[in-house]
Amino acid sequence: MVAVDLKHFDSHGYAVARQIVPEALCARLVSAIESRLDTRRDDPSTWYGSNPALLDLVPLWGHQAQWDIRQSPALHEIWAQLWQTDALLVSLDRCRFTPPWRPGRPEPLPIHWDHNPHDATLRWIQGVVALTDTGIGQGGFRCAPWLYQDKAAWPVDPSTSYGWQPKADDEDILEVPAGTGDLIVWDSRLPHANSKNISQVPRFAFYVQMFPVDEGERQILVECWRTGRCHPAWRDWPEHDIPEPWPSATLTALGRHLVGLDPWP
Repeated sequence: MVAVDLKHFDSHGYAVARQIVPEALCARLVSAIESRLDTRRDDPSTWYGSNPALLDLVPLWGHQAQWDIRQSPALHEIWAQLWQTDALLVSLDRCRFTPPWRPGRPEPLPIHWDHNPHDATLRWIQGVVALTDTGIGQGGFRCAPWLYQDKAAWPVDPSTSYGWQPKADDEDILEVPAGTGDLIVWDSRLPHANSKNISQVPRFAFYVQMFPVDEGERQILVECWRTGRCHPAWRDWPEHDIPEPWPSATLTALGRHLVGLDPWP
């Protein structure tokens, strides 16, 4: 069984599963990101591109290299443990390429929730795979675990123009380093954000999320897989309105369940 610290997840709102994705699969996706952005990890002159509106998110969602990670049995096993069911769908999330910050680049978002944390009907278990070693100060995942269960400290309404943002000082925020192939999973009720990359090397990461089967979302996933279009929620983002040029990814039996083509037993 794949090891994920369920006690730590329950008490802190996140957990790290080490070396879940083989390095070869990570390297393949890094190459796909470099090709999509016309960048090279060893050439700083290629890191900053021409479209800062992307905010480091790579417009890449249906590439075979992404699917080879998404349909990994080890990843599915982790979410199956957390949700206590095998019958899951997988998100068509994108990748992140975060070069070292420099003046004129956008600042990372502050620590935040992606939804109203008081809404008991909303809960996601989110995840990010480190495609390369990501140390402290390299733009990786950060969070405020002390706030995860301290509901009395949560704001009663959206506190900023961004949305749900707690009051948290720098000393209250934890940066979580990750090695190549490590998976960080977190409960969406944990306030979180990306850190500022103050290192000398870029961050490469891939977002993954699995969730119990929902018929509406299943239909969207199947349509996106067949057409190469991104999820409708992102189609007004820069460079997200054009279908990807490659054929639909080849799926394993598990992948067909996760995208919703085949029903779970």
